[in-house]
Amino acid sequence: MLWRADASLPIPDWSKQPWPEAGADEQLHAHANGLAAAWLDATIAALPVGHIRAESANFMLLSALQPRPTGVLLDYLERSRRRVLATLPGIAADQGHGKTVVMVFGDEEHYYQYIANYGGESSEPEAYSGGMFIDAGYGHFVFSQAPFESMEPVVVHELTHCLVRHLPIPAWLNEGLAVNTEHRFVAARPRYRANELQYLFDRFWNASTIQEFWSGKSFLRPDDGQPLSYELAKLLVQLLDKDFELLAQFCAKASLHDGGEDAAIAILGESLEELVKVVLGPGDWKPQPALWAAGAEKGQF
Repeated sequence: MLWRADASLPIPDWSKQPWPEAGADEQLHAHANGLAAAWLDATIAALPVGHIRAESANFMLLSALQPRPTGVLLDYLERSRRRVLATLPGIAADQGHGKTVVMVFGDEEHYYQYIANYGGESSEPEAYSGGMFIDAGYGHFVFSQAPFESMEPVVVHELTHCLVRHLPIPAWLNEGLAVNTEHRFVAARPRYRANELQYLFDRFWNASTIQEFWSGKSFLRPDDGQPLSYELAKLLVQLLDKDFELLAQFCAKASLHDGGEDAAIAILGESLEELVKVVLGPGDWKPQPALWAAGAEKGQF
């Protein structure tokens, strides 16, 4: 294994990692699984005692869980994978080689230590992160250990990100798909009452903050802008999901570089501004990529 010299925990330097140029799928899967196992074993050696590696048909898990809850979590991962693929046909797909790697750190300290190695504002503790899909090299998702009922929605949310990673969709669409899929599988108490949410929307969203939403930057805010971004993304995807075939076509064409605006005009027949008006009312809501000085985020938080 070739390791990143700048990482605080063992992380392979995937850009320099030898990889077979060709071969049968089973050979490529075996090679990828060997790399993943070596990676997780090295990470376990650097973590507090108690972390182990366990596997199922489609997952390779690092955790500090005892044997029985480890089995329960692997079973939940497998069932959730089947359900996400069935819920988002034509959108979600299991591509690439090797088992999906999942890291469940025994405490938040090591979770934040790990995600800080991937840089960006999303790895800062002040911008709260319950879990993260890391689309870097060998895609994997990570979160910290909690009671099982608290881990269930995180698993579904991050697994959805994992299964749409092949699509270059904007953060709001990525997060909207993940939140709505999560809520289909795991009952969740609404964060806001309807009248409270509308009040907060009216106060927060304007011509400036909506550009943060389209570029994905608002999902990294350390204030109320972060949960309000998830709420708006959820509602916009719910509007699109009224015609699932249309949603699938939109996901196939939407680009993070313009917030999905060109795809909206081509597939929906109108600007995303019109979609937002349904939720926020009249306003200057059109994506304007020229104003995104810091570029765009893909999401997967």
